[in-house]
Amino acid sequence: MSTDTPIVRSRAGRPGSWVILLLVAGGCLYAGMRWHETLERWLVPSTVAGRPAAVAGESPERKQLWTCGMHPQVIQDHPGDCPICHMKLTPMVGDGASKSPGDSGVVVIDPAIVQRMGVRVAEVTQGPLAQTLRAFARITEAESAHRDVNLRVSGWIQNLHANTDGMSVRKGEALFDLYSPELRLAIEELISAHRSAKTIASDTNSSLRETSESLVAAAESRLLALDLSPEQVKEFGSMERAPLVVSIVSPVDGHITEKAGVYTGSSVTAGQRVLRIAQRTTMWVEGRVPEGDLGRVRIGQKMRARVDAYPGRAFEGEVIFIHPHLDEMTRTALVRMQLANHDGALHEGMYANLDIEVGSGELAVLVPREAIIDSGESQVVFVSAGKGRYEPRRVVMGLGGEKGLVQVLSGLKAGEQVVASGQFLVDSESRLREAIAKFLDQSPAAAVPAGGAKSSSDVKVLRISVSPAKVDAVVAGYLALAEALGATQKEDSPLKVEELVASIHALHAEVTVPEGVRLITSAASAAEAMKGQSLDRQRELFKALSALVIDLVEAMPPSPAIVASLYVVNCPMAKGDWLQRTREVANPYYAQEMKECGSVVRSVGAKGGK
Repeated sequence: MSTDTPIVRSRAGRPGSWVILLLVAGGCLYAGMRWHETLERWLVPSTVAGRPAAVAGESPERKQLWTCGMHPQVIQDHPGDCPICHMKLTPMVGDGASKSPGDSGVVVIDPAIVQRMGVRVAEVTQGPLAQTLRAFARITEAESAHRDVNLRVSGWIQNLHANTDGMSVRKGEALFDLYSPELRLAIEELISAHRSAKTIASDTNSSLRETSESLVAAAESRLLALDLSPEQVKEFGSMERAPLVVSIVSPVDGHITEKAGVYTGSSVTAGQRVLRIAQRTTMWVEGRVPEGDLGRVRIGQKMRARVDAYPGRAFEGEVIFIHPHLDEMTRTALVRMQLANHDGALHEGMYANLDIEVGSGELAVLVPREAIIDSGESQVVFVSAGKGRYEPRRVVMGLGGEKGLVQVLSGLKAGEQVVASGQFLVDSESRLREAIAKFLDQSPAAAVPAGGAKSSSDVKVLRISVSPAKVDAVVAGYLALAEALGATQKEDSPLKVEELVASIHALHAEVTVPEGVRLITSAASAAEAMKGQSLDRQRELFKALSALVIDLVEAMPPSPAIVASLYVVNCPMAKGDWLQRTREVANPYYAQEMKECGSVVRSVGAKGGK
């Protein structure tokens, strides 16, 4: 028994040890909790209304939004079915509505997405703005290079050598032979004067010699006054008798531009213009500059002329004359350049394309023209801040220059990087995120409700106030494309969709409601996807575009005149809808093969019925 007693006591003592251990552990846990609360008071700001405030720099938590892939204007904060097509709504991933402190308006896009979007940036530069004013011009012979052949005596043309318009002549070459009794008498007087001078040359009487020399000089002066050349006068003075006819020679090198109705045997009178000769060593290039551009043209500015006859060759000169009068019919002024034409390449009457360098030598801030989004009332660029961050910035655009550059008067400085390609996609992303932020903060009632709508009559149709004229432009571009797709094409070349895309972008500038932004962005993307595709592929892609345009005109109605004759048509075989102007079915998906396949579903603005 004595040996069992210690064993019983040791078992009886174990509960006490466990109690002590539990007490020690509880104390440590309580001390740790108290220390954690103390650290939280040091590191975390005070609570507000019983809820801990967000740590500095932490973005407030945003709701998860849900949308329809076919109808992006449907946005709600809970899952469900699309009230239009009854498809399951999908969560919107990365709406990007939250912003970091100090990043107001900055768009943050994943670099991988940026690469897929084809975003390209360009550096803002500083330099002189090169501007070229282009004008249509005509090449003419310089007026100062024209010479008229006029007679100062009467007579008859014995033989006309220069007998064809455009005929080339050389200086000193005979133009025609003239029989003139008056001219022959003057030559006889010169011959007699020379003969008398020779007779008294040896006479010692100086006064007689001076008199004879004076008679020779007077006879020579008379012949020169009758427009004979010095060489001819000298030749006639050495003759024994005056010739029957005298050859009238060309005073310059050139070609005959006008022959005043004279032929061999024609009689001519003193003062009559017989021929006109033009020199082609100098030519004028005369362009017509519009009144609005005339203030930028100055004497001495560099000019270049290009003619179709010599591709790749530029004739360079400078402005020598600006006509003081405007043409009242065309409201243009004549601007002239003078060109050397020693090789005879330029001809009277040629047409030319004229470039006038009117740029200023002053330094200016320059960016690519495509980098600026111009809404008509304001201009915006997106400045790249690196790592997929883009800041929208308002700028003031100045004059346009060469190589696609434009002057920026304010808003940018040299060295910054701006988005030069894909800026419309960045702009769409910016507007979308701004609109979603407003949607989350304000919960607008404009969104289409989802969840349980069984018919189109139960659906609240989205209505966005925009300019009807811009919606009309979208409808016009869409209908032109639909009619072209429904026509038989002579060749399988893709149809142009640039006009439709441009009209959608113009509408995009007016919309800030998130559903509208998503709808317009989707429509623009659907139209862009048709670029460069085959006709068959374009007809297939036209189905998605049609669905979006139909939703667009329902949300943003066109003008009443357009709405009155706009119908939604469906083709069950093509499994697609489209818009058209009349109730007579004109299927765009089958061209001429099944033109009447389909039926009118309803008119625009009358969902649920015809």
